[in-house]
Amino acid sequence: MASKLDLLELIAKGGRDGLKAFYDVMSDRMELPTKKRIQPDPDRERILDTDYKTPSGIAFSEDLGRMYPRNPNPLAALPKKDRARPLIKGRQEIADKLTDKILKSGIMGSDARFFYSSDGPIYRAALKAGLNKDEAAKYLDDFSKYFAATSPRTPVEQNIRNTTSVMAKLDAGIPHRELVGKGSGGVSEKGYPMMTNKGGIHGNLIDDVIEFGSIDRATNTKPATFGANMIGNRSGVTVDTHAIRGALIAMNDLKAGSVPDGFILPKFKAAYKKDPKTLTPNMIDDTVGKQMIEVDGRKVNAQTEYPIFADIYHDVAKNLDVDPAESQALGWFGLGDETNLVSDRKTVSDIFDERINVTAKELGISPKDVAKLVFNRKIPLMGIAGAGGLLGSYQNNDQDLLSYLNRGM
Repeated sequence: MASKLDLLELIAKGGRDGLKAFYDVMSDRMELPTKKRIQPDPDRERILDTDYKTPSGIAFSEDLGRMYPRNPNPLAALPKKDRARPLIKGRQEIADKLTDKILKSGIMGSDARFFYSSDGPIYRAALKAGLNKDEAAKYLDDFSKYFAATSPRTPVEQNIRNTTSVMAKLDAGIPHRELVGKGSGGVSEKGYPMMTNKGGIHGNLIDDVIEFGSIDRATNTKPATFGANMIGNRSGVTVDTHAIRGALIAMNDLKAGSVPDGFILPKFKAAYKKDPKTLTPNMIDDTVGKQMIEVDGRKVNAQTEYPIFADIYHDVAKNLDVDPAESQALGWFGLGDETNLVSDRKTVSDIFDERINVTAKELGISPKDVAKLVFNRKIPLMGIAGAGGLLGSYQNNDQDLLSYLNRGM
């Protein structure tokens, strides 16, 4: 058996052998009971700073708000029997109600509003790890794209780990679907669960990033916008489960029974009609409707309901004097008790820093040495602690996956 020093030297070299050694260590840690797994030190010396107001310095010319896939004819019917039409008419009222609820939640005074402001901390940590400015910018760009690709239905902490795993494999010349370690008994490395089997949304989106350099904004609007938000472009809104539920609940608060029938799941329609004052998150169809439109000279099945919800949060952003992406984050963290998706009030850089700390403890080396390995794409991040924010609920069995894919993003 290799000594601890030999093991660390092998891991530090990266490549296939180094990654196998790393994944095997992670696999062994996964066998431990939850209570015995290493937790981050709350008094740790941070690798990623908390200066969210100083960005990475990367300039953005794209206005994401102008790039949503809209129905070219605003008078034409929208998907699912035009169910979203009342949200267009009630846009400002709903936005004002959401604004009031966010202000009353007390979330404005926390760092949670800066969830999409981790570009500066990540970029500066990469520089401190020895990358030059171009390399640090490239790391941030790749991180944002693979983070978006592995985000659907995934807790943020797990999302970060999966992102760094994909990046380490690709840098070593290993196909992202290829198992290097002991594996989980399925399609993923143990501790890095992803939907990469045939038809799996994570695998498909990773393939798009590898082949085309981006995620198609017309057909996968939410992860594409999410990735742009993560790199520091906060001009667009990531419309996820939280955002949809929040807007519809606010609509019902304004007038009980006003939520369009098409947004109520079939098994709850009778109950909602009988008692419209009671609208619980599980009653809501929180998918985004699609229809065939022409985008950039091609016919695509686009999420034309997406901009209906995004527009509401753009109005919330104006009311609160924040960026559009921040308005969604404030609703996510501030109204989690209503949407039934309560999340820890942490930023991506908070969780990234925790994972560096845990990985250092697991390997018995310093956090600075771990940062050098991670930012140079030699190893992924470790840790099997709590979630730290959900972008929906993670589902991994075949039936749930097929159901999810049929529903869309």
